[in-house]
Amino acid sequence: MQDFNSYSKTQNGDKSKNPNNADLIAMITKIAQNYDGKSEDELLKAIYIEAEKSRKKGTLTDEDIDKFVSFLSPMLDDKKRKKLYDLAEKLKRKKIN
Repeated sequence: MQDFNSYSKTQNGDKSKNPNNADLIAMITKIAQNYDGKSEDELLKAIYIEAEKSRKKGTLTDEDIDKFVSFLSPMLDDKKRKKLYDLAEKLKRKKIN
């Protein structure tokens, strides 16, 4: 799974690394394959752990979290979208040491 730091760099204007639609589809397919057969909770936990690591390193901002949510949320149903929003809010509220 692409970590949040890598995702954030591709979304912040580095045109040499900015993925096109085919790259985004490939990334989503890879994530889906990695979590095939696993629960939704396992996927959310993995997202949270990776995001928390990046927050501690100082490489994931609230803006980056919002961009990730904006990217992923259109692909989710309402229930899953709410879980993603809740996860994002939890990450943004958490104090980083």
